[in-house]
Parts: sequence; structure tokens; C-alpha cells
Amino acid sequence: MRFLRQRLDRVTGPTVRPLTQEDAEPLQDMIRSRPVANLFALEHFQRIGLPGPSFLTRARTASPFLGVFEPGGPGGAPRLAGAVWFGANLVPVHLAPAHLSRVVAYVSATEREISSIFGPAREVTVLGEGLEQAGYQPFDVRPEQPLLVLRADAALEAADADHARRAGVTPVRWASSRDVDALLPAAIAMFTEEVGYSPLARDPAGYARRIAEGVAAGRTVLAHDAAGDVVFKTDVGLAAEGICQLQGVWLAPRLRGQGLSEGLLAQACRLIRPQHPTISLYVNGYNLRARALYRRVGFDQVDTFATVLF
Repeated sequence: MRFLRQRLDRVTGPTVRPLTQEDAEPLQDMIRSRPVANLFALEHFQRIGLPGPSFLTRARTASPFLGVFEPGGPGGAPRLAGAVWFGANLVPVHLAPAHLSRVVAYVSATEREISSIFGPAREVTVLGEGLEQAGYQPFDVRPEQPLLVLRADAALEAADADHARRAGVTPVRWASSRDVDALLPAAIAMFTEEVGYSPLARDPAGYARRIAEGVAAGRTVLAHDAAGDVVFKTDVGLAAEGICQLQGVWLAPRLRGQGLSEGLLAQACRLIRPQHPTISLYVNGYNLRARALYRRVGFDQVDTFATVLF
């Protein structure tokens, strides 16, 4: 009987397929139900959208979003009940427990390489475990990453440039094209600390290009010392509809422990908030010092993320 139930579930349970333009409205509703947690999906949907419907698209193509469909739509048609971004990364938008094994089966059948899974912890954890059983080999799992949002009433009064100036650090400002060469060593150092290997090991030219593109797009703020070396930086990694996600927050190791981080980050948020009123970020749960810093600046936890790196 158990075997028959499993066979029946495979036939009648949720189905997975790439999404097309005709799925845009329900996908947008799903993304916007949790706009801060789904900011990656929101930005990418606005930037590249969905492909037009075709027989091939409904089979297997490079459509960036996968949908999970269940019975119960208008006229008896299947309805969109879950979704996940499937590119170089796997990023859940909304997946019920019954959807997770179906997504794992679909992704593993493509045999495509995945760099990471990230997003809400419940979905990420199960997807990571399922793909590991399917033969994918994670090299790092970060099961608890609080997702934080800067309070709207955060005064950011800690943005005291005088303390940083006495330490030889300039006020935080938006990066410009002339900063790219000085910014690159700081970005490499931040990435290496965070991920455990240098970004130059895989694609040095591509990494340098992405840093320059971020600066050109007005997505990086920084401060430097008297010698012109970048000693503080952060990036607006994602942004859409007045929401942004900070990534790559970094202070040069030689300046840590001097009480500079709070003021520099607050200055950064003061620069960013007029363009992006809702500022978010996520942090490794074990990084108690960083979590304390974010609390002092005015960030509160709103969700929990997780990341699996391959």
C-alpha cells in the first residue's frame, strides 16, 4: 500500500515546470508577500522577467524561475503554489513542505551545477539535504543567518565622523570610477574572509568587472585612510521598490576594535536610506560581534536565512 501511495503521489502531487509570462501575476504576488526575504527574486524578476510561453519552455529551458503547481486553479487548471529561482544559485521564493522533494528531483535531474542555495532557513535546509543525497557536495553550510531590517525610526546619530577622522579615516561616501583600483583589494579581502577562498581563484577578470559595474551603478559606499587605501566598504547588493540589502560590510582588520564600525556603518546607512528607505542585511548567527553592532545601529531581526555553498 505504501508503494501504491508513493506512485499515486508522483502522478497526482505537485508538478514543477519553468515559469512563463502567463505566470507573471501570481509569481509577483508570491514574491511581494515577503518582499524583504524575497528581495533577490524581486530584483531579478524586475530586471529580466519571464520568457514567453512555448512548448519548449514548458518542458526544460533556461527560464529563471521554477513554479510548483497544485490542482485547484480557475476552471480546474493547476495553480501556482510555490516558486524558486533556479540559476547559478537556487533561491526559494515560497515552498511548502510537500514541494521540496519535487524541486530537488527536478533540479538534480538537470545535472546543472549550483554555486549555492540561500534564503529562508526552513526551505534552504531541506533543499540542501535533498541535493546532497542526490550527489551534490556542499563545502559549507550556514544554518542560521538572521535577516535584519533597519528600524524606520533609527536616528543613526552614531554617524560621528569626528572619531573616524581622528583615526585617519575619511567620511563615508559613494564610490566613483576613480576608486575602483583601491576598492578591489578591500573587496577581495572581504570575500576571502566571508567565503574562505579568494574570488580571484575562479574568475579574476569577472570579479574585477563586477566590482567596477557595482561602482558604476552607484551601489558601493566606502571610506579610505590618508594613504588612499579603502578601509571600510559596503555594497547595495540588491535593490527594488525602495528595499535594499547590504552585502560585503567590511572594515580593515587593523582598524577593528577601535570603536569605528558603528559610526561608519551608520554613516553608510544615512547615505543609502534616501534612495532605499528599507535597508536589510543578513549575518551569520555565530558572528556575535557583528550582530551586536547591527543592533546598536538600529537593525532588528525579521526572519532567519540559511546558506549552503557548493
